[in-house]
Amino acid sequence: MTDPRVVLVHGWGFGPAFWAPLRERLGWSDVVVADLGFFGGGQGVDPTSLAAFCQAGGPVLAVGHSLGFLWLASQVSLPEGSFLAGINAFGCFAARPDFSAGVAPRVLGRMIQGLDRAPLTVVNDFRARCGAAPLAEEMALDVPALTAGLALLREGDARTSLAGMQGRVAVLAGQEDPIVPQAMTVASLPPTLDPLWAKKGGHLLPQTDPDTCAAFVERCRQTMREMPL
Repeated sequence: MTDPRVVLVHGWGFGPAFWAPLRERLGWSDVVVADLGFFGGGQGVDPTSLAAFCQAGGPVLAVGHSLGFLWLASQVSLPEGSFLAGINAFGCFAARPDFSAGVAPRVLGRMIQGLDRAPLTVVNDFRARCGAAPLAEEMALDVPALTAGLALLREGDARTSLAGMQGRVAVLAGQEDPIVPQAMTVASLPPTLDPLWAKKGGHLLPQTDPDTCAAFVERCRQTMREMPL
């Protein structure tokens, strides 16, 4: 098959520029970068347009970081033959009766409440936990978009859909991820899906270890080339 269309979707509290180090390593020209609108939008493809783009042609190599993976797995209908690649990814984030390894929903609830009072503080507190630089005071934040992202983290569950994508999904996880620990990663994915593990790099692997991420994404693309249509 010809090379698939490639889509990149960032995680919560970040924007399209998050992918710059990985895109530089890949050197691919035909890549569509999503913008979930947390910083007001305008730097990439909005979610509605991205969903339409995915359906407009052939198979897609959809790459999601953190929330971006959950968004792709639960909010977008990928064309037949597509491949879903996750980095620092999970199929479920918030704890529930059959997923005790997740984050307590009340934590996300507090973050949602905090967005109404001090959105920049909430976002920068999260970025600090990830190891990312804080956003500047003048950064324009879209509170409804940030709230919707946290709501998806609290309510989203893509475990069933991921189980149905056997052979067409892969995950690269961080052994030192402070946001998604190893036990949570494993518990949130189908038993048949064994994550690849980066020994260092934390929760921001596309920025802290772009070489490993580029090799992972390239392998996913090669897997798509070799799979029957």
